[in-house]
Amino acid sequence: MFKLYYAAAIDTCVEKAFKQIEEFKKLFVKYQASTIEEIMEGKKNRVNNPISVYGAGFGASPIIGPETSQVKKGVISAYDLRKIRECDILLVVTDLKQFAAGTMMELEYARNLGIYTILMLLSPEDPKEREAFYLKNIFLETYVNKVISSKEQLEDILKDLTQ
Repeated sequence: MFKLYYAAAIDTCVEKAFKQIEEFKKLFVKYQASTIEEIMEGKKNRVNNPISVYGAGFGASPIIGPETSQVKKGVISAYDLRKIRECDILLVVTDLKQFAAGTMMELEYARNLGIYTILMLLSPEDPKEREAFYLKNIFLETYVNKVISSKEQLEDILKDLTQ
């Protein structure tokens, strides 16, 4: 079983983050282990090696909102770093406009631990902006093993890992 840690600059826009997390939960559920209820109903997943997903909004991991106290932010950040240490893959999701210091800290930590890192760039909605949208930051590129720009590419990776 592979363990994936989902990281995104979600503390800067919590409402948008919840929508994004729900989208990713729908994508990840296909590659996770079936629950006992699903097995009893005959809806067992068809993946040989299911993934476990961790990170803000997944499982018991809380989301750090803008109003969160400094003490609580510190405790949650420490918890997140311990969870990253347990994972095989770090998935960083960004639109390159929202990129929090905590996300950079997670990238640095994963790189130091040798954890495989995927950077997913969410392209803008506006077609004019989308044409010129690509990673131009060599600093970010040095932290990641793979840069992807669509959920289809992520699904291909997940299919490969779980078969």
